[in-house]
Amino acid sequence: MKLMLTQDWKNKYSRKLKEQHPEVEIIKALTREKQEEVLQEAEAVMGFTGSMELDLLAAAPDLKWIQALSAGVDRIITSQYVDKLKERSITITNVRGLHRDIIAEHTLALMLSFTRRLPDFYRQQQRRIWKRLQVDYLGNKKLTVLGLGAIGQEIARRARAFNMTVAGVKRSPEEIPAVAEVYSPDQLEEAFQGADFIAAILPLTAETRQMLGEEEFAAMPDNAVFINVGRGKVVQEEALISALQQGELAGAALDVFQDEPLEATSPLYELENVIITPHVAGSFPDYYTRAVDIVSENLKRYLNNRELINQVDYSRGY
Repeated sequence: MKLMLTQDWKNKYSRKLKEQHPEVEIIKALTREKQEEVLQEAEAVMGFTGSMELDLLAAAPDLKWIQALSAGVDRIITSQYVDKLKERSITITNVRGLHRDIIAEHTLALMLSFTRRLPDFYRQQQRRIWKRLQVDYLGNKKLTVLGLGAIGQEIARRARAFNMTVAGVKRSPEEIPAVAEVYSPDQLEEAFQGADFIAAILPLTAETRQMLGEEEFAAMPDNAVFINVGRGKVVQEEALISALQQGELAGAALDVFQDEPLEATSPLYELENVIITPHVAGSFPDYYTRAVDIVSENLKRYLNNRELINQVDYSRGY
């Protein structure tokens, strides 16, 4: 079996997969020309979706499986080639769950940064100013989580450990541990009521694209902080900037943006009530080591004609 690798990772990761699955030939293809060549025979492709030539994948004669090294596969699902891939019944899998703990931790760090006013104190430190500022704590706060998948549920669990009240929004409302109230996407106004923090961890789909705009930000409490650690394109960025400038939100903590990298001219950089991180919420040192474990399990299943884990539902987009 030939597996095309579009990610330029260290050879030790390929060697580990090869040791576990000697019958698999892993061929690195980092250029369009090389991918076109390898896809003449490859059954599977592995890498981040941004490194894949989607038109070539849609036309590859023997391709049966795409293994993304990310949780999000919206670049594929929202592309013009998705219908062709679906028509050919090409299986798409991701590394869902890999980022659960670290993104939840990042989200809690952002909330704590606001309650303990860490950016304000750091600005004072740079100016050699010793001044007490009024600080707060998370224990009496309400968090609304938009998207109650594995990551959203872990954020809720950790927030409850800080004695926060947690509400959530889920496509199919159901009882979720650590979440007091679960709302459907058409109940956003109710979900936002009383929220001190609103954290978006939504996948990018046809339904969620540009989902949060002027009306939604107006429905959020003026004292609320908006956090986005999911997908930048679920937010109408101009509407968010306007809400922050007009005082309709207390602040924002953003790890993802409509376009990345965020342009240096963006007004978001100038707002002192905004924390910006450069799409690192899901990053950690042994990322590839843990990703390889998921890929290895799927390779074992594929070679034994068993159902793959972390399959993406074409209709849902995740």
